[in-house]
Amino acid sequence: MAKATFNPQRLLIVHAHPDDESLFTGHVIAERIAAKAEVMVFTLTRGERGKVKLEELKSLEGNLSAMGAFRSGELREALVAFGEVKHAFAGTRAYLDSGMRLNPFGKPAKPRKLDEMALSAASTAVIAEDILKVIKEMKPDAVLTYNRKGGFGHPDHKMAHEATAMAIRKYAKLRKGRAPAFWVIAEPGERFDVQIGDAKTAVIKKAALEAHSSQVSVGAETYSVVAGKEFRYDRTERLRKASPNPLVHLRPILTFFWAIPLGFLLGVAGTLLHQVRATDATGTPIGLIVALVMTGSLALAMRLLRSSRGALYLLAGTFAATVFWLSQPQGDGTLLIPGNDLGNIWAYGSLGLCAAIILFPNIRAGSWRKSARGHQ
Repeated sequence: MAKATFNPQRLLIVHAHPDDESLFTGHVIAERIAAKAEVMVFTLTRGERGKVKLEELKSLEGNLSAMGAFRSGELREALVAFGEVKHAFAGTRAYLDSGMRLNPFGKPAKPRKLDEMALSAASTAVIAEDILKVIKEMKPDAVLTYNRKGGFGHPDHKMAHEATAMAIRKYAKLRKGRAPAFWVIAEPGERFDVQIGDAKTAVIKKAALEAHSSQVSVGAETYSVVAGKEFRYDRTERLRKASPNPLVHLRPILTFFWAIPLGFLLGVAGTLLHQVRATDATGTPIGLIVALVMTGSLALAMRLLRSSRGALYLLAGTFAATVFWLSQPQGDGTLLIPGNDLGNIWAYGSLGLCAAIILFPNIRAGSWRKSARGHQ
């Protein structure tokens, strides 16, 4: 098999945040510009949740619009260092930097309270449409972004990879199989096809990184993003030719499938509970109340936490099918959902709750929190 070569004359690079273009692909951009190639950097967010290195800029942290504007300015300065590089931010929706946290295993993960406008909260298909539009306009020979793991695992980097892969597959479908080559950044220890960088491109990469002084600590020979981890400017950048995962279109659907067993269990549990009454003289239908509260709470929680109705559709559909199945006479002729008042309220009331939560036009936990603090 012939060894892959990297010499596109039109190169599109997709990154999640300002400074990523210089940190991960500074040598690549400099080398392609020197080769008179057309290079475009497409940045998905403005890095609103960055953590600054300079004490005098600490006031920017937490002020998303100010941080985004400042880092956008740094990005413009960095691109000047490279030369004639085209640039654009994602335009269908102003995605926000998601930020990240470390899970109990020390791995990067999404924040627990994810902003509804965050990049990693958006639909992969929506972001892919932004990238697809750029591909259609530019018609690049190659598209470069992070690997499937998102490099070191930042949720925005992972989303950038998935959306870029989806965009390329959509473009290939439109062009009957003809699509730009898909390249990813190879991390240390991974297989790579090419490595790019020398003393000349190192000088340009250093100048570009100096423009990102709020995020990158720059020294004479090395730079760092995390204290204690220094990298030399002349450290080469490694790339690997990849194929967009054929399951990338199905992944958003597959992520909802867990709602199917949940809907089944909810239907069974509610059915077993709904006929239970209090043993006192009142005979309060405790089981029905618990079953309805459980159904409504789970549906509402799913609508709030998923920022999407997809999983809720599957849960509600499975739940409705389960309730219908359990309402039919069993083998011995017994009815788990009899035609009495409790049975009718459970069967129709639970489905009505799910329908109301699905159809309610706007449910935003973030808006409720703001209202509770007195915001308008």
